[in-house]
Amino acid sequence: MAPDTSPQTFPSNRIEALDFLRGVAVLGILAINVTGFWGPSLATFSPAIPYPEPAADRWFALAFVLFEGKMRALFTLLFGASMVLFAQAAERQGAAPDMAQVRRLLWLLLFGYLHFALLWWGDILFSYALCGLGALMFRQLSPRQLLGIA
Repeated sequence: MAPDTSPQTFPSNRIEALDFLRGVAVLGILAINVTGFWGPSLATFSPAIPYPEPAADRWFALAFVLFEGKMRALFTLLFGASMVLFAQAAERQGAAPDMAQVRRLLWLLLFGYLHFALLWWGDILFSYALCGLGALMFRQLSPRQLLGIA
């Protein structure tokens, strides 16, 4: 019998359900943003303006009802969950969670800026990084304090 040459796999610390939901959210956001990719930026808001076509109107209406706002909200919720999970993982490893989070968010800020500047005007990563940095100010507050601020 030949020796097993398959690569050794290691258990992953990832939560597959969150990865799946993140993929669903990204595909939903793509379904909305695709109109801006294939046409003028105005088509992102209504494909009927540059392309008066009944089929385009129906697609846009369907995508708007099914995806607009919902997928962004899901992606935002998952971003917040990832901040909590990232901080918990840093604490388990004995690292300072806030500093690790700041490094992570600064990288996201850089990638978001580069994506915006070089590829697409509608990038959201830069905004997520800024919001994440702002959210760090509230990390040490109790649920009661957070509710009072909200």
